[in-house]
Amino acid sequence: MPIALARSFACLRCLVVAALAVQFAGCNTMNGGLNNNLGTSYYRQGNYTTAADEFQRAVANDPWNADYIHNLATAQKRQGNIAGAERTYRQAIEVDPGHQPSYHGLALLFKEQGRTNEASDLLQGWVDQQPYSAEPYIELAWLKREMGDIPGTEQLLQSALRIKPNDYVATAQLGQLYQDTNQPDLAIAMYRRSLHARWHQPEVQSRVAQLQRQYPNAGYAIARPVYTAPLSVQAQYGAPTTQSSSGFGPTTYIDPITVPPVAFGPSLQLGSPIADADPAHSTSGQISSDLPEVQPY
Repeated sequence: MPIALARSFACLRCLVVAALAVQFAGCNTMNGGLNNNLGTSYYRQGNYTTAADEFQRAVANDPWNADYIHNLATAQKRQGNIAGAERTYRQAIEVDPGHQPSYHGLALLFKEQGRTNEASDLLQGWVDQQPYSAEPYIELAWLKREMGDIPGTEQLLQSALRIKPNDYVATAQLGQLYQDTNQPDLAIAMYRRSLHARWHQPEVQSRVAQLQRQYPNAGYAIARPVYTAPLSVQAQYGAPTTQSSSGFGPTTYIDPITVPPVAFGPSLQLGSPIADADPAHSTSGQISSDLPEVQPY
């Protein structure tokens, strides 16, 4: 066989092998998505063993998909396999060092076991590794609030908003914090700012309506300079009630919204994490942590 013809056959074989490899990889990815969907369905039915089996198949088909690994960890936790869930959450974080659902899942697991120092170290380490992202600050703020550290919670949420001024979760969390510390003006302003970034938040809308019924003039005083004691001071001396003396004029937000709103929560699609328990991606209508794990994003 002529050398040129032999080389042509060799090249053709290489192209065929490459095409088959791409096709095989694509099939694996598709199968992973199907396995993940099946696992999600079994999980919602409460069949955690079969769900874990399907998630394990999804990971085998697409081992670099942190969402599938996270889902496997969540099913393992439901099975009572705490050590396995911890290892799998860590595996997801190794695959994707910024995978927020896995950070929250692991921190929640630690907190439920009374290992709050480990949870704090985990989330503080994430803040240190990715100080340019708002999500780790929101997660650490959630943990601080769970531990009763109100000033620390406020500081971390404000740090998140300095990074991402239109983060709808950070503003809603801060609004809730101000509502709980009896500052309706600031609470309404933060809730409205959150709704400006993401309108479909029924719980936030409900909270705004509730506050406006309680304090008809709240929300307008923020258009003029108002001194509000830091929460660290209020925690020691008590939180004052701030109300406006005027009931007209446009509402001015505490900080100007200078960047387009961005909703970073994952949508319902193949590969989405099954849990909606994390404050940084909360879309189920609640603001606080510990939402039901079976609800989708």
